[in-house]
Amino acid sequence: MPDAPSPSAARCLSSNRISGRKTCAAQRRPMLRAISEERRQVLYFRPRCKSWNCPVCADINARQWRAKIVDACMWHIDQGHKIAFTTLTTHEKLSPRQSVSLFPSQWKKLRQRANRASGGGEYVMVPELHKSGKLHMHMLDTFGLTQTWWKKNARSSGMGYMAESEFARTIGGVTSYVSKYVTKGLSNFPLMRFRRIRKSQGFLKPSDGDGLMGWAIEVLPADVSLLADSTRHELAGYQVRVIDHWEVYEQMHSEE
Repeated sequence: MPDAPSPSAARCLSSNRISGRKTCAAQRRPMLRAISEERRQVLYFRPRCKSWNCPVCADINARQWRAKIVDACMWHIDQGHKIAFTTLTTHEKLSPRQSVSLFPSQWKKLRQRANRASGGGEYVMVPELHKSGKLHMHMLDTFGLTQTWWKKNARSSGMGYMAESEFARTIGGVTSYVSKYVTKGLSNFPLMRFRRIRKSQGFLKPSDGDGLMGWAIEVLPADVSLLADSTRHELAGYQVRVIDHWEVYEQMHSEE
């Protein structure tokens, strides 16, 4: 006869909404089990869907990208690279739909020219739509090219003649620019089939890993109930918790 669930496991399972914040409600998210043998802890959680279509995840995505971009810019500045704020527009004769559909090929041409002119650079860009529905892009880059260069070459690559670019003067200026333009573009961009983040391979700061050493994470098998699995681990001496996606990072990085 199977063991009955312990009282603490039952209480844990009945309290799946711990943080009090809105959580991702996407369907068909798997239940994950994370085990730390060193801490003797077992965590159960459903990962968030990370889709820009999900209001909760879209907000988290935007804030995470904001932090990543600011951190990357600080790293590039420490490496001696100049960070520029560059805005590119689409051709004034294009319709809103054309401005969106033609941008990828236009940017590919312009990016190749920028690499040739500068000897190579890194970038990250996010989209924004004018009230007219036409596209323009905000970019942070290390190409080191002047506004005059961007105006001339953007135009000859099929883009608009309106192009702006200035170099960051302070670290605070970088943070302000990212907050004003990048976060806004990520959060409020309405086109779901248009890539929100375009970046070069080397823009982000080199990663030191995810910091989750010691945790074994796997999908809870479909034929194993959460209550039975959590009870089994608790009876084996583990501290068991069911948490939401807000708490996963904090819990896994907390001190023993």
